[in-house]
Amino acid sequence: MIEDRIQILRRAAKVSSRENNEHVWCVIAGNEKLVDDIAYKAITAKDRVQILFRESIKILDKYTSKRFDCIMLKGETLKISELRNRCNEKGGASVEITNVHINEMPNLLVIVGPEESMKSFNGETNRQNAKINILAEDHTSSFIKAELNTRIKLPSFLRNTVTPILDMSDVVLSAILVSVIDENDIEHVKEISQNNSLFGIDLKKTIQDKEKQRIVEVAEKDKAEPQEVNKPEENTNSDNTNPDNTIETPEEDKAQE
Repeated sequence: MIEDRIQILRRAAKVSSRENNEHVWCVIAGNEKLVDDIAYKAITAKDRVQILFRESIKILDKYTSKRFDCIMLKGETLKISELRNRCNEKGGASVEITNVHINEMPNLLVIVGPEESMKSFNGETNRQNAKINILAEDHTSSFIKAELNTRIKLPSFLRNTVTPILDMSDVVLSAILVSVIDENDIEHVKEISQNNSLFGIDLKKTIQDKEKQRIVEVAEKDKAEPQEVNKPEENTNSDNTNPDNTIETPEEDKAQE
């Protein structure tokens, strides 16, 4: 019984260690203050997570200007989960991209923008028969900055009256991870997202193709490396047979970030 428990604990330790070494990607969106906080936490843990990019996005429509920030991270699974939990606690939106997504799902895109614009995007893709699968989605629970469009000419007193109202408006931000079924539809889907004032990240170009190429290169390198054969030591005792030859394969190269 004790030995069984020891074996279970050893297997759990191996799983925990493996999960801690696996890497995933994550996109977080929200107001400037929230993304500043996430960026700071990522910088202080730079040995476990890295910032791939950060963008400040401004969306203009007929009457308003909406602002939000977006950051993309790559890091250890456990650390990314910690940052996502912090994001959710502070009212941000986040989507995680795993190795399963990268290796098995075609033509990945992350799309971020106001919830109403996201609804229009989904409706338009259906109407235009641009087939997509939504793999993950999240929504903010805190406000993003909204203000009156500067292109609208209004008297100062009226602008000063309207601006505080917009600042108090509840603008929900949505973030989704989608897979475009047909590769020929990628540009069409990206165009639909742009027409609906949404911010898009083409994961096929940024990480998916590169990650698949890296896996192929590692596999080819492993095949090309010669295998080392440990020859058995000569046994002077004629009563004993020589032990079987053992083949040691080189350790798999660690994944490059």
